[in-house]
Amino acid sequence: MAQDGRPELTSWYDALAHRGDPKIRLSQLDPALRLEFQFGLQHRLDEGLRFTPARDVRRAVTWACQAPVASLLDWDETRWRDHIGPLGPDGQRPGYNVVAFRFIADTRFALEHLLIADDPWADQDPRDTWDLRHFALAEGETRYLRFGGIAQPWLRELAKRWCRWRISTNISVNTVAQNLRSLTHLPRHLPPNAGPADLTRARIETWIAALAVDYPDVFTRRAAVNSLSRFLADARAHDWQPDLPRDAVVYNDAPPTPPAKPRWISEHLMRQLENPASLARIATDDLRLMVPLLISCGLRMKDARRLRFDCVTHDDTGAPYLTWVNHKIHGRIAFFPISQALADEVAAQQKRVQARFPSGSRFLFPGWQANLNGSKPVSDTWCREQMETWLERIRLVDEHGRPARVTFHQFRHTLGTRLINANVPQHIVQQSLDHMSPQMTAIYARLHQKTLREHWEKSLKVNAEGEPVALPVDHPLADATWMRLSLVRAKVSLPNGYCGAPIQTDCEYANPCLDCRFFITTGDFLDQHRRQRDETRKLIDDAEKAGLSRIVEKNTRTLGKLDTIIDALDQAGPQQIVAGGKVTDLDATG
Repeated sequence: MAQDGRPELTSWYDALAHRGDPKIRLSQLDPALRLEFQFGLQHRLDEGLRFTPARDVRRAVTWACQAPVASLLDWDETRWRDHIGPLGPDGQRPGYNVVAFRFIADTRFALEHLLIADDPWADQDPRDTWDLRHFALAEGETRYLRFGGIAQPWLRELAKRWCRWRISTNISVNTVAQNLRSLTHLPRHLPPNAGPADLTRARIETWIAALAVDYPDVFTRRAAVNSLSRFLADARAHDWQPDLPRDAVVYNDAPPTPPAKPRWISEHLMRQLENPASLARIATDDLRLMVPLLISCGLRMKDARRLRFDCVTHDDTGAPYLTWVNHKIHGRIAFFPISQALADEVAAQQKRVQARFPSGSRFLFPGWQANLNGSKPVSDTWCREQMETWLERIRLVDEHGRPARVTFHQFRHTLGTRLINANVPQHIVQQSLDHMSPQMTAIYARLHQKTLREHWEKSLKVNAEGEPVALPVDHPLADATWMRLSLVRAKVSLPNGYCGAPIQTDCEYANPCLDCRFFITTGDFLDQHRRQRDETRKLIDDAEKAGLSRIVEKNTRTLGKLDTIIDALDQAGPQQIVAGGKVTDLDATG
């Protein structure tokens, strides 16, 4: 201080220079709350995910001072939310500050986690709501497992044990949450005081009947029935509840699934989506690369969002491949060939990520919110919002000029359909899309018949005289003609075409060359005969399975002729031929 009582000039300048600095005064808080807020600030810094404005922390301090609590743990998140912004008559929360509330909620969770870090299961298991973040298991929207809807205590405890066991065996928490939601429907059809012995087969059947009324959707009912089946099977296998009746069993009670329909995008829409001018109207660089990747490689959205930063590899010829993790099959590594142009776009995205996160990021598409250190992938919600904005910009319309909408997963179906229609073998498509079973790929294979039909309609059919044979596409018999053509293609094995006679026709020329006494062949044609024999055997097997006895009869005679010819050719020497099924010297035939 100066002698006249005024502050020193230096101190005055210092105060003026730091007047705009953010200050958070914690002295007004009780000692316990003060320590908790200090811990929360340090935790935010160490976590490195969110930017914490000082004004929002000051707002949180004010709310904590006004609350009749000695610790943030005295109230749960719901109670804090109601204290910060009570619901008004219109359902809104006036004065509610999301960022300030998030600071209180995050600090409260960090404190709780610190207290139970040694054994989180011991803390969570008695609760009716499990916070999966304590186990680092939260995925997407699945943050909690809620058991409060199960009224019967024994069933609630059994469900907890089952869910804990499934989580410990690396079952996805999303799957466990879905199983639990299905189970919560069962207790509503049991008396509140029902015991394990009351869960009989008869009671299960009444529950299945109630499901048909409460859940008309087939897939929802299937999920519920299959969840109960798995639950009862695991409980019996581990002897978790000895009092369950022996007939507490779910048999084949789930409703059959409707035939799967491939949800591909029509080529009319794809031409609009793949137009370079349309792609240029995507607002962000991330989605501008993600859409071509989804179209070209058929990734699931959860896999595309989590693409690793170094996701492109090359083979020994230098050809690029996209390397991705199939999270649906427990993190299996998969590969898909991509063009060099697309690989260059990935390299440009990597440079953008490096500029944004000089210390590096694990992901090719890092998140845009609460991700200061680049440790989180972009969120599914953000991607969907960007997609909707883009579709509105390009005004996507269907063949009738109506506004159309597509989803990210439809790109995967579209790629599978395109590959099948391009005659790529089904097992190659299965490997490319990393399907778990051929049945999944077979959904696209069924479309191949439609492609064949279109080619048939456009092609020129000729008969034995070389005369064109065709029906107009809109002719009433066009579909029946196509069915007949599909059948006769698999009626008799011919090396140079197909028999056009109806299946029911009894033809004396089942295979004219093989039945002809003037037919002569040599060892040069042995491979062709063997191929025809293999095809004939397959036709016989297919016809036997379909119950087509006439086709079996015709081709069995052909198979006998081929066996005779092939056996004879195997015994023939260089200067011998086979005529009439017998080996003959070349000189003897003249």
